[in-house]
Amino acid sequence: MKIAELLAGKKNGEQVTIDGLTIPVAVLKALEKEGYQHATLFKDNRTFACWGDACSACFTQESLRERTRSK
Repeated sequence: MKIAELLAGKKNGEQVTIDGLTIPVAVLKALEKEGYQHATLFKDNRTFACWGDACSACFTQESLRERTRSK
């Protein structure tokens, strides 16, 4: 799924739910700013694969939240 589509119509302070896991809009905006364009959830291990033209990474729900707190 495209991160831009997940963010459509959302504001900071809101949450996006992807297959039962909630991710703050601020986290997705930060990923988009870093160049990530797509995200896929792997339900079996509850991780997100994110990628863009020049980057790719895998995150847990908690590691995504931690990335935003540390900035």
